[in-house]
Amino acid sequence: MINNIKGFVEQLNYEAEVFGKDFEYSGKRVFISGMGGSGAVADLLSDWLDGEIIPVKGYKLPAFAENGDLGIFVSYSGNTEETLSVLDKAIRKGLRCICISSGGALEEIARDRGLLFLKVPSGFQPREAYGFLISAVVKALKIVGYLSEDAQREYSSAVGKLSSYLPELSSEDSKTYEVAGKLYRRIPLIYSQFYSVAVRWKNQINENAKNFAHISIFPEHNHNEIEGFEFPDFFKDKAWIIFLRTDFDHGRVKLRMEVVKEILREEVVGISEVWAKGESKLEQILYLIWFGDFVSYWLALMNSTDPYRIDRINSLKERLKIHTSGG
Repeated sequence: MINNIKGFVEQLNYEAEVFGKDFEYSGKRVFISGMGGSGAVADLLSDWLDGEIIPVKGYKLPAFAENGDLGIFVSYSGNTEETLSVLDKAIRKGLRCICISSGGALEEIARDRGLLFLKVPSGFQPREAYGFLISAVVKALKIVGYLSEDAQREYSSAVGKLSSYLPELSSEDSKTYEVAGKLYRRIPLIYSQFYSVAVRWKNQINENAKNFAHISIFPEHNHNEIEGFEFPDFFKDKAWIIFLRTDFDHGRVKLRMEVVKEILREEVVGISEVWAKGESKLEQILYLIWFGDFVSYWLALMNSTDPYRIDRINSLKERLKIHTSGG
């Protein structure tokens, strides 16, 4: 797994195979449907771009989706039942659809219906293929004319510069290893302004390290969670806060994080900060995401667990097969 994490930049540069007929999209709304690692792509695009990017997670297409809107359906395996359900509804409603997968039912549907389809390499865990899926969605948005030239340049620049951070992120002398050590045998509380960054950290820590983790997004955190540190009593001895910081955090969010550090300092075992590196917003987001991937791997080793083992997810899938899927 460590080699696949190191290969994140190569994935971001990957040119997915394209099948089906190109088209132009001049609308503003883009619905991106996906779950887990595939759905995390929608979160990234929503945080990065100024357009109306709407992540769809679950079985339902939002009721306000209209005939002619753009829908992108991302499932690494191609068999994610929630995504297939949303695609079916989108086709019936008249959305312009793009499908992205390594194969499976999603590819079959796309080819049968003549939908634009981008194929990514197979053979990875979905969370390991995150970079492939990001590059494929970016390419899809470029094909249909949604991605501005400025955004295209920002993506190329961010990915081009990202590889220079590999030495400082990938060794056991790195800050990533140090942060993993802080989280060992503790409950990570991950705070960020950017949902895509926080949720990727959480998902990777959950799946790779088999470790519980919690996220909260600023400034919403300040209106509720900040009061939740009194009970249960044992929580104080188990929780470790991580602030994920960028230069693109809102000015008031930067202030709020500084104040919250002081208010909660005595309510948890400790607090760490990880500051993004890079010039653009996208570069800083990708840096923090990559940082978290390494943290999750080191934490898996510290927990003496196999990061590839996903027994509970597999058990869930097997049990669901027994029942007829609805919706």
